[in-house]
Amino acid sequence: MNTEVNAALQRLDSILPLVSGLKSLSDADASLYCKLLNSYVQQGRSLSRDEAAEFVSDAAQALTNIAKSKLIVLDADGNPAGAYPFTSEEREHKVYINGVTAHCMCALDALAVSPMFNMPTVIDSECRVTGEKIHIEQNASGFTGGTLDAWFGINWGAAKDDQVCAESLCMEMMFLANETVARQWLSESEDTREIFDLSSAVEFAAAFFVPLAENCSMAA
Repeated sequence: MNTEVNAALQRLDSILPLVSGLKSLSDADASLYCKLLNSYVQQGRSLSRDEAAEFVSDAAQALTNIAKSKLIVLDADGNPAGAYPFTSEEREHKVYINGVTAHCMCALDALAVSPMFNMPTVIDSECRVTGEKIHIEQNASGFTGGTLDAWFGINWGAAKDDQVCAESLCMEMMFLANETVARQWLSESEDTREIFDLSSAVEFAAAFFVPLAENCSMAA
């Protein structure tokens, strides 16, 4: 892992410590989170609170515990609205996996799905700057086709202490059409922005999310 990827990994973990959040939960709550996560791969959506109640004695409390650990976000009715890296919102990052369609919180999350679940995926998204279509065919940490000259950009300045990552930093983690576009985007705010080519972005995504999937395997 190169120095830039390692530094970004440590920085993101300090903002969104998913693995430590999972380890802080009771066995029952951790198992429920993993079911919420896997539901996106199995059904393209999260479990509802009523469906979660089949696995725990107090679904509302369990979901609150998991949300406090930053692993999920809840909607106004207390239903799961996202389990990192997935979201129930129709954002620009669409991932096809296991015969279903799911949406991801951000571009980094979309790149993480294939290595997390060790399944081939197809990502359809767009460049945040130009609007050009991004199409990436992925198999674990490698690529089998698509827009492979795309880059990944992150605006660290979007992170907010008083706002969940899904609604702050995740909104500023994006695909960029190519290196030229990426470097122009970076030049507009070099103090807060960072860019990675696609291979480095996948390394970053896998290093951040695969340990979460591994811990889920143990919690299941």
